[in-house]
Amino acid sequence: MTITSGLAIVTGASSGIGAELARQLSARGQPVLAIGRRAHRLEELSARARTAGHAPIHPLELDVTAEGAALHVRDRARALGGAAWLVNNAGTTRLGPFLDGDPAAQAMLVRLNCESVVALCAAIVPDLVARGGGRVLNVASLAAFQPTPGQAVYGATKAFVLSISESLSVELGGTGVTVTALCPGPVTTEIFDTGAPGVPRRKVPFELTAESCAAYGIAAADRGDVVAVPTALSKATAQLSRLLPRAAIRRLSSRIGLSFLGYGAPPRGTRG
Repeated sequence: MTITSGLAIVTGASSGIGAELARQLSARGQPVLAIGRRAHRLEELSARARTAGHAPIHPLELDVTAEGAALHVRDRARALGGAAWLVNNAGTTRLGPFLDGDPAAQAMLVRLNCESVVALCAAIVPDLVARGGGRVLNVASLAAFQPTPGQAVYGATKAFVLSISESLSVELGGTGVTVTALCPGPVTTEIFDTGAPGVPRRKVPFELTAESCAAYGIAAADRGDVVAVPTALSKATAQLSRLLPRAAIRRLSSRIGLSFLGYGAPPRGTRG
């Protein structure tokens, strides 16, 4: 069932998939609380919605890993009439061998990709249950289905997002609140391009646009799908990861490594 009344909270809305999710939800008539760290991007998103005559996009400049951020989001959503959707999209990656990485940056990746999802679900989902229904859309990744050498922590965090989404979908059965884990393969966003300045990245054949990924995720959440994997090739990859022995998956993943992303050298990651 499509839910278009009530506010949609979208984190990581200043670019990429998050910006598209906010835009598309607004375009179909749903007010959006767009959260990100780049205020000017959020203001531009809001202005475009006004110009197009779409539902309002309310900008909220906020680091979702900050102390008390989830409760601040909850209070702001209540002030705007109450949430009907929670979209946990904010995320980042770190590219390169684990031992070459900055420990503080790796810890921040876990806080953003995992801890903020937990905190926001804990703060917002009770309100969705109280209103008798809602949608939670957690943006995971195809990386959730197998180890990811060259992005070891990133893959582990996305496996966490997939697991908690599946568990919550069961726990919330009968409440009217559905939980969907969106697990795309490579998507054309800034998360990789700005993570390696000066290092060209080859586009892979089944790379999605942010627009098509967002549309797929919204449709999957409307259907109440628990796990949503765009494209036939990505679906086959996810299924293969579940069928092959783990040792075989590790060997395949180690061969792909950073070359899958098209980098010639281990670059740095960036926060999205």
